[in-house]
Amino acid sequence: MSTVKLNLKALTAKDLMTSAMLTLSDQMTLQEASAFLTEHEISGAPVVDEEGKFVGVVSVTDIARDCAERGEIATERFFRHFYSEGWEDEVDPADMEHLVLGNESRTVADIMNATIFTVPEDTPVMELAETMISGRVHRLFVTQKERLVGIVTTLDLLKLLTGNESPGS
Repeated sequence: MSTVKLNLKALTAKDLMTSAMLTLSDQMTLQEASAFLTEHEISGAPVVDEEGKFVGVVSVTDIARDCAERGEIATERFFRHFYSEGWEDEVDPADMEHLVLGNESRTVADIMNATIFTVPEDTPVMELAETMISGRVHRLFVTQKERLVGIVTTLDLLKLLTGNESPGS
């Protein structure tokens, strides 16, 4: 196996970002959002309004926190599946519908985080990591002249650091 030495100091957000972003509508129900995130195997996504404007971000943690705060719990069937098979085995999006019970009118807009962590595309990789750590966030949105052009996640950084994926792939 050959190893490629990367100069981490030379890499920027543009080198690491994914430009094709999946988004959630602010009008999606929490059940729909849960199923969407599971189906696409992502832990969170940017939220857009009816005009397509970027208005926030929602993660599986936000959905679970909302469910817990309202005293709603997952069914025994969901927990049994999760603990016996874990996330490494594919979870059926239909199973995620059982995570959010009760008030089916709750939408992504009700729980989204309007605090959006953005970084310019020329931000060095080390600064990305520092921002994620200090902000306790798992995704940063990359901008070019104040226009959203991509996303960098903690998984992207981990892949880079472990050599499991080269930048821009």
